[in-house]
Amino acid sequence: MLGFALASSGCALSLRGEDPKVATMTIEVPASQSLILPEPGGPSVLTVLETRYLNALEQEVVLGTRSTAPGQNSFHVIFFGPIDGRTGRDNYRKDDRLSEESLADEMEEVLPGVAMHTSTFFVQNRYGPFGYAIGRAGSNDLCIYAWQRIESQVSLSPVSRDRGVLTVKLRLCQTGATEQSLLGIMYRYSINGYYLPRGWQPYGRPLPESEGLGRPGGPLTYPTGIQGDGTVLDGYMGPEPVPPRPARSRSVSSRQETLDSGPPSTPIEGYPTVPAPQ
Repeated sequence: MLGFALASSGCALSLRGEDPKVATMTIEVPASQSLILPEPGGPSVLTVLETRYLNALEQEVVLGTRSTAPGQNSFHVIFFGPIDGRTGRDNYRKDDRLSEESLADEMEEVLPGVAMHTSTFFVQNRYGPFGYAIGRAGSNDLCIYAWQRIESQVSLSPVSRDRGVLTVKLRLCQTGATEQSLLGIMYRYSINGYYLPRGWQPYGRPLPESEGLGRPGGPLTYPTGIQGDGTVLDGYMGPEPVPPRPARSRSVSSRQETLDSGPPSTPIEGYPTVPAPQ
């Protein structure tokens, strides 16, 4: 009887329908939950693919593409720290330190067939220094691959260090772009996320104001912006051109001379005579 019952249950299980399970930890989340955002007017955010690990939250922020180069523009960001709804201990995200070998492999994977040239210039945005490489894909497409590691340099607490780490990587190709316009995406992106535990934030202690700022004898401060020195009235493009004054016609000049010379002493021919007031 026991064997018959087990056989019957096995048949019942095999006949019952069940949907297959998706074998991935990656899900699509709304763009409003993106950990990183381009500047207003920059590339549009199409979708955000998110993967949760035991020790990190990883997102691929897919950006709009205007390029003939194969591949998808995107920000790739990893936020290391305490994650809500953590999985098993085998689902652990390794913290890959930036190295020339790993970066070369990544560029070859996301920019196939594009010869990338690594910059030797020091560049820095408001989150710290970053590195980048530039390459040309086709005749009129320019590509950038940029990378940045953000972690606390000066801890908020005097007794413990900040343990949070944030890595950002950008792959962007655009038709008709310049190196400066592509770099502008790295200069002006915003991080849209933080951890509530103070010890896990990756930004560190904010920098103090420059010594002497706002005091007599303090440093000189000029009206500079992203585009360089500027003035309030003239703007960044220089003073407005002064429109040329139109030349006065001969009739207007003669009429003005007549008005300037005062009223005529004799009646003007063709006009009625107006008697003087009594």
